[in-house]
Amino acid sequence: MNKLLKKMSLKEMIGQMSQLSPFFLIAELEKEAAGPIRELQIDQTKIFSIGSILGIKDASEMIAVQKRYLEKSRLGIPLIFMGDVIHGYKTIFPVPIAIASSWAPELAYCAASISAKEASVSGLHMTFSPMADLVRDPRWGRVVESFGESPKMVGEFSKAMVKGYQDNGLYSCVKHYAAYGAAEGGRDYNTVHLSQTDLYNYYLEGYRQAVQAGCKAVMTAFNTWDGIPCTVHTFLLRDVLRKQLGFRGVILSDYASLQEVITHGVAKNQRDAAKLGVEAGLDLEMATVCYLNNLEDLVQSGEVNKQQIEASLERLIDLKKTIGLLENPFLNADPSQEKERIRHPDHLKASRRVAEESVILLKNNGICPLKPEMTVAIMGPFANSGSTNGPWSWHGSQDQNKSLPEVLTERKIKISGINDTLDLARISPSEKDRLKAADVFLLLLGETSTRSGEAHSLSLLTLSPEQIALYQEIKSWNKPIVVLIQSGRPLVLGAILDADAILETWFLGSMANDAIADILFGYVNPSGKCPMSFPRSEGQIPVYHDHLPTGRPNIDDRHPGEYVSRYLDNLNSPQFEFGYGLSYSKFSTINLRLSQKTLQANETLEVSVDLINQGPFPGQEVVQLYFFDSVAKISRPVKQLVRFQKVSLKVGEKKTIRFELNPEDFSYYLSDGSRTMDPGQIILFAGSDPQHLLQTEFSLV
Repeated sequence: MNKLLKKMSLKEMIGQMSQLSPFFLIAELEKEAAGPIRELQIDQTKIFSIGSILGIKDASEMIAVQKRYLEKSRLGIPLIFMGDVIHGYKTIFPVPIAIASSWAPELAYCAASISAKEASVSGLHMTFSPMADLVRDPRWGRVVESFGESPKMVGEFSKAMVKGYQDNGLYSCVKHYAAYGAAEGGRDYNTVHLSQTDLYNYYLEGYRQAVQAGCKAVMTAFNTWDGIPCTVHTFLLRDVLRKQLGFRGVILSDYASLQEVITHGVAKNQRDAAKLGVEAGLDLEMATVCYLNNLEDLVQSGEVNKQQIEASLERLIDLKKTIGLLENPFLNADPSQEKERIRHPDHLKASRRVAEESVILLKNNGICPLKPEMTVAIMGPFANSGSTNGPWSWHGSQDQNKSLPEVLTERKIKISGINDTLDLARISPSEKDRLKAADVFLLLLGETSTRSGEAHSLSLLTLSPEQIALYQEIKSWNKPIVVLIQSGRPLVLGAILDADAILETWFLGSMANDAIADILFGYVNPSGKCPMSFPRSEGQIPVYHDHLPTGRPNIDDRHPGEYVSRYLDNLNSPQFEFGYGLSYSKFSTINLRLSQKTLQANETLEVSVDLINQGPFPGQEVVQLYFFDSVAKISRPVKQLVRFQKVSLKVGEKKTIRFELNPEDFSYYLSDGSRTMDPGQIILFAGSDPQHLLQTEFSLV
């Protein structure tokens, strides 16, 4: 490394700290790239000094770009290729909020593993995933990329994704550091108002677990925290991420976020922004050229210490060395292997399995599972749709997905009619008669993928008036209705709660409708649970399970008292709370017990509970373990998830589920970042239904 540093000019060092799209390297510079080059005020020398590329089409393009770069680059340090592989490369898995609904981190590992196998052979070295942002506001569009409202869940799923990618040749850049999911008003890119205590105890956990899992890069967030943009936040980047969390990898900006600190009002121009970035410890600038155009002058003027540049360079070169690029610039990129591996049947099979476990049965009056001899009518705006990939499915093709009618036709299910119009007045009487001949209506409602994701925040989470009117019209026909909700966030579903069954199907990816058909007809028993609370109305937001107690709690939500913390026009509780989800079977938890009644330092407490399948179907159930620290230095959540386990049971089977706890599980952070715990009573809650949990207690000594 020292030899390489001595060979490099200051310009070449700064180039390694910059990332641009491949367009600049493969376009005819004098023609196609002339405008963008003039706009960015960069020249060919600067372009061929950059250290990494944002996005690539396929293996052939990666090889072409790398070859051209190496031909024109003086030192021949290979480019690293990064991109957004969020929930699949070309085999698309359920969106992250859906994967979290499985409550099975091993499925997140599976999805990341297959994504890595496809992406790495196609020329990518690093993915901007997972998103480790804790989210408690479903209005925020990027809920779809999250693992929900529980720090424990976000941590476990983030860790699994990092390992899945990196065990299979694709390195992980975790995003968006820090607290991006707490954007004020649920509006993307907005400021974040958050205490330092909450930051440490809740919002850092996902990043903490990702760092411990060995992620190689961390991306900064667009938002400000404590008045400072995260991209240039010295305390967050140097003190917390580097020193306290022990991160040794590369820190990079999000798209143009370094230049955006000018708009935030903390820098006068690109020169100021570049200085702030280096001082805060930002190693790599994405998509803009504050570093390329200003760092050399800042070093020569003495405003920036060259050692700071060298420290970032060491991390960037070390990343390339870790990946293996210094030995093989083309690494795993292989067009022939790409053709064999992309959408391999085993990959599609895995996508289907993950999708099956991601569906949440929110309501069922007994209509489901449907009988194969039933005749169905399929209606709603998504009745003929195969657009089930969802946002951030960059390379995925919707055209290769099957619609629900196609899947049911393959399975020889009788379909009386299919109609995706929202205005039933437009259909003929004869068509309406054919539809009414069905035994059950499958009504596909929700939102399109363009209503979720980055920059797609909403103030209202209800179904559209047209969808509600369609539901009410069909309801008047006095036939059973099964509603399938496609969405990237929890929606307000009050208008359709009297349906016979409601399933949250999210965006389930390449094999979505095969998985949905498996659930509908009982080939698979639904096992998904809510990773976020579904509000009764937008006015409740934020509503989440691990809130702090109030001095005047509303003990009985249905029969509230006076002068307690409540709404006059609504209940406090969500419509469907975190951890809720039905099955075609009836599972019961009994006999909660502890190995001991006190827990001291260096000891382990075993918590056991029996789970019984008392229903007519084999299936999977999630046993959830929560705790409440009744007396602490700061107020602690009324119910905080500490462990969970997904279990398969045959009909009539009973299993004993065991959890091991240690004193550190009950520790927490103070506002200065120090970790502490208190002696005293800890109350434990266990069960598979968050509204009916068993309870016990022990003493932390």
